[in-house]
Amino acid sequence: MKRRSKYILLIAAFAAITLAIDYWNVTRKEKLLSSAVLQIGGRSHSIPMWPVGTEYRITLTAIPTHEQLDQLKIANTMRGWVTIAFADCDLSAEERDRLRGILNCCHLYVVEDGKMNSMSNPTRIRTNHSK
Repeated sequence: MKRRSKYILLIAAFAAITLAIDYWNVTRKEKLLSSAVLQIGGRSHSIPMWPVGTEYRITLTAIPTHEQLDQLKIANTMRGWVTIAFADCDLSAEERDRLRGILNCCHLYVVEDGKMNSMSNPTRIRTNHSK
């Protein structure tokens, strides 16, 4: 019986240490993400659901520079759902491609006329070859 109690205590201690490390890591990445968003002049909100994941909603009103985008790449590593909306930004096709390539784990949108339009890859035109 004592042996079983020691195993249970050992497993509980391991779980507590693992959760503490995970919480520290998630908090560290959230601070880095928040700092990157603030440097670009954006806003961020989140709905925390640790340890499962978090929903992050980020709104940027400026196109990030290369340096800012390097810092914003932390968004790709976040556990959960990351939405980044570009409001009041006139994004060219090249900029959209660059953002999609670098922020490839995020859901990207452009706010146009008050509507959020997805920046997902353009749909390919299907041709009907049947007669």
